[in-house]
Order: sequence, then structure tokens, then C-alpha cells
Amino acid sequence: MISKRKLLFDTHAFLAFFSREAGSETIKKYFDEVQVGEIEGFVASITLTELAYIYSRKTDAATARLRVMQVQGSKLSLVPLSAEIAVEAGMLKRPGISVAGAIIAASARAAGAAVVTNDPHFSEMGIEVSGYP
Repeated sequence: MISKRKLLFDTHAFLAFFSREAGSETIKKYFDEVQVGEIEGFVASITLTELAYIYSRKTDAATARLRVMQVQGSKLSLVPLSAEIAVEAGMLKRPGISVAGAIIAASARAAGAAVVTNDPHFSEMGIEVSGYP
């Protein structure tokens, strides 16, 4: 049996998608493939925190909740922050890499997934990346 491709979506991918920034069409293609079951999609639990924080500051609490609900309502599987992921993130953390970024990287590693991102730090941590412009 051929295993499905696995992708974990970074916070930046959601921000680009929701704002229709450069690369949003590529991200939409990945989301569509997740929705129809062609690939397995994941989101790290800390990404929900980042989305809630960013949108509540940039817009308002209602928009923040809407964006989080859109992610939760998708077919993306949530990767919870376990003790193992927390420790792995601590091992991956380097100067210039946020704690959230390290947690997302460790979550991707735990899920066996590449990260959908345009952030070069993931490659620096040895994480496979599926980039977008």
C-alpha cells in the first residue's frame, strides 16, 4: 500500500491563505487535496494559539475566533503538544527560531510530515519543507 503524502501547515501558510498573499493558490491546492483525501494534512496546536493572537491584535476577537474555527472545521488533524514534542522542540530551538516555530517543527517530525511554509528556519532545523512563493 502506498502511503499518502503528509503535510503540516505552518502559521505563515494560514496567514498567506487567508490574506490571499503570494503563494495562496499553492496553499489552496494543498488544502483541497487534504479535503478530498489525496494527502494527509496536519496543524500543530500552537498554530491555533498564534492565529488567535495575530488576528485578535490585527482585527478583532470575532475574526480571530472565526479563523481558528475555520482551521478546526477543516480535515486537518490536530497535533497536540505532548511531552515528547515539547522536549523535541527544545532540542530543535536555536537563536533566531521562535519557540512556536520549534514546536511546529517538532510536531511535523512527530506526524512524519513536511511543513507548508515560506519560513527558511524549518530547513535549518532539518525539517522537510513544501514551500510556496
